[in-house]
Amino acid sequence: MHGQLPYLRDFHVQSLQDCLYTQVRRGVGTTVLAEKICGAAAERGYNLQRVADLCRRVNLNGRSMGIALSSCTVPVRMLPTFELGANEMEVGIGIHGEPGRKRMDLKPANEIASMLALSILEDGAYKRILREWDADKGKWFDLELVNQSLKKGDRVLAFVNGMGGTPISELYIIYRKLAEICANRGIQIVRNLIGSYITSLEMQGCSITLLKLDDEMIELWDAPVKTPSWRWGV
Repeated sequence: MHGQLPYLRDFHVQSLQDCLYTQVRRGVGTTVLAEKICGAAAERGYNLQRVADLCRRVNLNGRSMGIALSSCTVPVRMLPTFELGANEMEVGIGIHGEPGRKRMDLKPANEIASMLALSILEDGAYKRILREWDADKGKWFDLELVNQSLKKGDRVLAFVNGMGGTPISELYIIYRKLAEICANRGIQIVRNLIGSYITSLEMQGCSITLLKLDDEMIELWDAPVKTPSWRWGV
């Protein structure tokens, strides 16, 4: 298997500028979507290279943005990762509970949803450099990739994720506003997912992910799945 699978990093993409823990973009949402789509592909018999290529396509077409209303407490430290006031929220948090790119006063749910959605929809194309292994030449090389921005007419999977301590009823409030914004911009939500699937322990907050879909991704997303958290088509 060594040398067959490209080395991928920056697996999911978030509109995040410099922050305490990273100086590159990071994400909180596309991971679980890639796992479902690529898992279905593997179950259908795709070879390793084909699954890797599909995973990269998902990676390049997914964008996320998240906020936190509280920190999480990592068991080994027994202390919150960061402190937030009662009327503050952290914008641009990471998947492991890292603080975000800015802190601001708490806003109503519709304003939070608008801020998260527009951070994704108004984010332009950008380039990334990946390190990959060339099995034929026996050495690493740099590969430049371009993540394109979403545009009118694109079909997307809209994922509203809870960070661990947010009721699902509040996630649906966020989704309602997200759906309205996408419709107004001509972005077609053809699949959705709402719930706490990528969490940071007991953190209160949420993230929005928009994944641009093609026919193959839609077919694989719809494929039967049977796990403790997901079950459809079986």
